[in-house]
Amino acid sequence: MRKPADLAYGLDDRPPLRVLLTAALQQTAIIVVFIYPAILIGRAVDAPPREAAAILSLTFLTCGLSTLLQAFGRGGFGSGFLAPGSAAGGFLAPSLLAAQNGGLPMVAGMTMAAGAATLVFARMLRRLRAVLPPEIAGTVALIIALVIALTGVRLLMHGPEGEPPTARGLFVAAVTLAVAGGLSVWGKGMLRWTCVLVALAVGSLVALALGETDSRASVDLATIPLVGLPQLGHIGYDFDIALLPAFLVTALAAAVRSVGLLTTLQKINDADWVRPDQRSIAGGVSGDGVTILIAGLLAAPAANMSTTNITVQGATGITSRIIALGTAGACFLLACFPRAAALLAQVPAPVIAAILLQAGAQMMVNGMQLATSRMLDARKTLAIGLAFITALGVAILPEMRDLVAPSWRPLVSEIALGTIVAIGLNALLRIGIRRRVSLTVPGDAIDEKAVADFATRAGASWGARPDVVARTTELVSWCLDAIIDARLARGDITVTLAFDEFRLDVLVAYHGAPIELAAAPPSPEELLQDDGAGARLAGHMIRRRASRATVRHRDGLTELRLVVDH
Repeated sequence: MRKPADLAYGLDDRPPLRVLLTAALQQTAIIVVFIYPAILIGRAVDAPPREAAAILSLTFLTCGLSTLLQAFGRGGFGSGFLAPGSAAGGFLAPSLLAAQNGGLPMVAGMTMAAGAATLVFARMLRRLRAVLPPEIAGTVALIIALVIALTGVRLLMHGPEGEPPTARGLFVAAVTLAVAGGLSVWGKGMLRWTCVLVALAVGSLVALALGETDSRASVDLATIPLVGLPQLGHIGYDFDIALLPAFLVTALAAAVRSVGLLTTLQKINDADWVRPDQRSIAGGVSGDGVTILIAGLLAAPAANMSTTNITVQGATGITSRIIALGTAGACFLLACFPRAAALLAQVPAPVIAAILLQAGAQMMVNGMQLATSRMLDARKTLAIGLAFITALGVAILPEMRDLVAPSWRPLVSEIALGTIVAIGLNALLRIGIRRRVSLTVPGDAIDEKAVADFATRAGASWGARPDVVARTTELVSWCLDAIIDARLARGDITVTLAFDEFRLDVLVAYHGAPIELAAAPPSPEELLQDDGAGARLAGHMIRRRASRATVRHRDGLTELRLVVDH
């Protein structure tokens, strides 16, 4: 893994103490801003003040544990990246439904079921990699970015009671977005590294000065204890099989979302990134499963890795995993000061809207890059396009939820339904795709265009990367040129391509003398004097350019096998 030039402090770097503390404070501030599911669930179950405070404290405790697990987990649990946890907004709809049906014990029991399901999904990821390729993960990341951005727009354009936006609110959002975006682009040193934290502070101060202080989930601070360890007296568990489908699909959508986020983290941290590291992704999703399970055990809202915390890393250029220690420590501290945590959560809505817009824009670009990192044929184009249109349709027409039973409405959300369409169509449209294709060419001539078209069509149907297909096309052309120029083949030449997500195999078979894969190139004199030197040069270049190359000759049949790592 090679650190990109635009990262100030990479994954394994140890930033100075002041950078570490400010970066941890910035990551914690984002966790605090998005703690609102804990407040809303407390309200939904009519929790008394001490119980509401306990829900808030235990949510911070869960977020801190998640942050440590993702950064430093072992035994297949944890991604190894700075991926702070926050209250999972995606689980809010099914959790509120569970709260209506059975109170906080029902929320806890169903959240535990979702955590167990996430652990199962994590163990299945390697087997499901064919239906969860990078372009589908990128599509889900793109849908998440859309939801984040639209959430920011809705928050900005609709007040707490649905009233239209005020000029003051729009001004506060504009100032916040200008500060966050400006510092991430033109800021140097500490100003760039803390661009979101500075924007939160500046935006909040401007909002306070203008009297624009309404937030999404305001709470009566006087009813929350000032200090104290998290209370556990409210913990209880219940389960309803009728609610299970909503939580299972939400867990699946969250797992696919995590695949996209972790792939984005891999790209951010590795200048030489070419494919997702499945072990890190499985560990990250497993870490999310453990976190959701712990949240259920503590009767707190589900938590998993935070999209906004991850996108901020690209803007600030700081991805060091050591920051997880400071972030988790701050979460544990906030868990013991519930009133302070609730106070910090009262960030004005226009400020939050601006941060969401910046995070959505950053995530959208990352999602587009990931979704188009491989070649796309008509099948994948249809799956990606319809998934995005589905998510957009749900966002534009929320009344679509009224078409299904109440227990199924959490599934009719942008992320859940868009993910289902993306995965389902990708799996369905794979029907008819051959994993092995062949082309026969005459032994006395080569049609370069036919070879290129053959490799391009196969690569697009498999979702191979463009550079791998181009490299394969080049190798096949060299092989055919060398065989034909040296008159090695008696009759037709058969080229067979096969793909398995990690490599592209090439088999060139013909009747005739074997091609020589020379370890050293012929000298200039040999090229001028020896008619067979050109074939040896081609064989040498094939040996160098292919990841692996072997020749077998038996009973007059020559088989040249090439492997191009994907």
